[in-house]
Amino acid sequence: MSASRRDAGRGVGVVVPFDFAVDRELWRWTPDDVQLHITRTPFVPSPMTEDMARAISQEAPVRQATRDVLLPEPGVVAYACASGSFVDGTDGEAALIDIMTDAGAPRAVTTAGGLAQALAALRVRRLSLVTPYIDALNSLLVAFLGAHGVETVASTGLGLLGQIWRVSDEELVDSVRAVDRPEADAVFISCTNLTTYDLIAPLERELGKPVITANQVTMWAALRALGLRASGPGQWLVERASLAVATPRPAAHPPAPSQPQDGGAAPPETSLHKIRARLPDEPGALARLSEAVAGAGGNILSLAVHGYDSSSVVDELYVVASPPVASGQLTDAVAASIGGPVHAMPADPHDLVDAPTRALELAVQAREHPDGVPEALRALVHADRVHETSRLPDADEHQLVLTVPDGTGWLVATRRWAPFTPTERARAEAFLRTLVPASAEPS
Repeated sequence: MSASRRDAGRGVGVVVPFDFAVDRELWRWTPDDVQLHITRTPFVPSPMTEDMARAISQEAPVRQATRDVLLPEPGVVAYACASGSFVDGTDGEAALIDIMTDAGAPRAVTTAGGLAQALAALRVRRLSLVTPYIDALNSLLVAFLGAHGVETVASTGLGLLGQIWRVSDEELVDSVRAVDRPEADAVFISCTNLTTYDLIAPLERELGKPVITANQVTMWAALRALGLRASGPGQWLVERASLAVATPRPAAHPPAPSQPQDGGAAPPETSLHKIRARLPDEPGALARLSEAVAGAGGNILSLAVHGYDSSSVVDELYVVASPPVASGQLTDAVAASIGGPVHAMPADPHDLVDAPTRALELAVQAREHPDGVPEALRALVHADRVHETSRLPDADEHQLVLTVPDGTGWLVATRRWAPFTPTERARAEAFLRTLVPASAEPS
């Protein structure tokens, strides 16, 4: 059997509107046993405006490019351009799918359609946006998202009319940090002409929520159409999103609920969250918090109490919700009931481990591998990141500053999603004391 016949149906054909950054990006999400076949539509000498977005998604060039990429018999063809697939709304995105399938594609996806699928799979209802676009294109993206039931809570556009591939990683990271909001379930970086693969996992660890990008959702959706998972270690969408979620499509009539193939009852869908709520240290406060969580559809799996000051405490809860809810919705519901500061974020089932046991394991690992002390401390206090510095930082409730075990500087833990508590400081200081050799301790 020839190689081409053996691999037929496992390849991904990609139609690209002459972007300059996309090729290497897309390959990084591609499993080793899957081939990419990339072709480009003709160059359009125009600034990056609505007119250009429409020009690069016209029927004739897309149809021809689709036919060109069908020779190696890919199992799916992807139109890899965000603005070209959202510029004319949901009808325009659906028309692109029809053009590619009419041209012979066995399956077809677009970047904007992949975005809608990804948001549905992650159950995102509130989103922050980072784009390189001018305001007019941003508005069209917001409208596209709204048609899929997703609210844009904040957005920023770089206002670029060309050379988008020259945007630096630092500029993108700064933009994501600036546009993120507590009520946003995720952040989306638009435009396939931006390189983002290496930024996703670190930003997700820092923000505690999904950070999805145009090239990522394109490849995720294309591979998902083949029943395959993309390659993206540490990336929320790749590792946590189900491949079985129905493709979202605006429709006049809701789809009938699917039935399990074995005839049995389908397992209930759930979402897991970590909540931190500051409460007055008084009788009945925990009862009000429990009622608020239950009223929002949540069930408390574990509870820890952190001392905060002489009149208040911080309760940390792991909550499972069925049916699933977004962390932002849970935050709003609980905050409205208890009246105090509330922080909620999606949680990982691996977090549901006995805290003292986890602390002891981290201490053993840090003693055996001193270079891993910052990472162990990050895991212990659920920080976004930990770095070492020789200069004492300014006071900040979102930073935990600790003396390194050898006394030569400071370890700084940073967490943007919630302030650190005195209990966590005491826990971190005790953790670092376990790393000091007995001979170095004062007698």
